[in-house]
Amino acid sequence: MFCPECGTENPDNARFCGNCRHPLATASDTPASQPSPPVVEIDSDPAAVSDGLKYGILFGTLFIPFLGLIMGIVYLLQDSTEAKKAVGKLWLYTSIAVMIFYLAFSGEF
Repeated sequence: MFCPECGTENPDNARFCGNCRHPLATASDTPASQPSPPVVEIDSDPAAVSDGLKYGILFGTLFIPFLGLIMGIVYLLQDSTEAKKAVGKLWLYTSIAVMIFYLAFSGEF
């Protein structure tokens, strides 16, 4: 089945175009004998950082401060959401604090 909006070829049972997300068929066009395809829930905020990544990098920063430094700078310099920038600040500030802590207790400070 071709999309009437952009012309992209899609599977015959597709409800939306895989390229432009234009609806391909209405409920009356679908035969009653075929079950409708499952609906996939899309995350409400796909740009948010998962808790696993957030705390994983934070934990790794305690042992390798440059990890938090680099990831913090990358997340702050990206053209991204405020949630990502907040996590970037957290990683950056934590890495700086850990570096100061290591320097203070290594006798180099």
